[in-house]
Amino acid sequence: MKTILVTGGTDGIGKGIAMHFLKKGDRVIVVGSSSAKGDLFLNETRQLGVEERAIFLQANLSLVKENKRIIEDLKSRFNSLDRVVFCATSHKQNKEYSETQEGFEFSFGLSYLSRFVLGFGLKEVLEKSDNPVVLNVCAPGMNGTVNLDDIQNKSNYNGAKAKYHGSRLNDLLGVAFAQNDTVGKIKYILFNPWAVQTSGTFDAIENPVTKSMMKLIYKIIGKPVEEAILPIIELLENPPSSALSAYKQRKEVSLSMKTFNRENAHKLYTKTVQLLKGRKIFPIGFDPLKISN
Repeated sequence: MKTILVTGGTDGIGKGIAMHFLKKGDRVIVVGSSSAKGDLFLNETRQLGVEERAIFLQANLSLVKENKRIIEDLKSRFNSLDRVVFCATSHKQNKEYSETQEGFEFSFGLSYLSRFVLGFGLKEVLEKSDNPVVLNVCAPGMNGTVNLDDIQNKSNYNGAKAKYHGSRLNDLLGVAFAQNDTVGKIKYILFNPWAVQTSGTFDAIENPVTKSMMKLIYKIIGKPVEEAILPIIELLENPPSSALSAYKQRKEVSLSMKTFNRENAHKLYTKTVQLLKGRKIFPIGFDPLKISN
């Protein structure tokens, strides 16, 4: 029996992955922001008779302190983790720049910073597994650049641009994780599911005409969750041998793309560490990232 953590596991792709492995006989810890959706998830596991292997943890992952709490909780309860799957995101596009109470842009905090903190913070328990895997659901395989001088998109903010920028940050996060993984045991996978028919995709659209058009488009090009997760399941059950890999559905993405630039990855890693330490996110004597610089 494997122990699997899925963030954003009460909806869409995350829930599909969680339910698959619960039915298979594994233990699954799901993290979500809504306690109501968590209750629905647990009720569904009871109906399936798998509730003894299902755990729901409520957390606002846009806050670093909440990610730290999840790390500490998991380390206290489990000796090891076999799989970590990052699916937590928000489909809502803010019209104006807005920050969390910790001073980070919301999309940056949830879609990138959370994955940075959880990935490095859970590295120790992952390494106790025989074949640990981190799978980051983002959007590798797309062109774009990262503005290293404005990684939180404070200048000329645009909600859609911020979300797209977040995917490029995650491309570099995968590279940085592999660069800083001196043990070399964890397989880090970046995965682009492309268009998936999830309710969250449409709920975030306010304009009814635009929402109807998007539903029509996704009906044509999108895949239902149960189909979209199949390549993810395959990668989690039979991970690649390389320390870092990227996929767009079942097609492997070349890491020679400019979006995976090693120098930019190191710069982003350094800037992220500076942001965290500059806000004194970590109390004295405790640094889950174990960073010396």
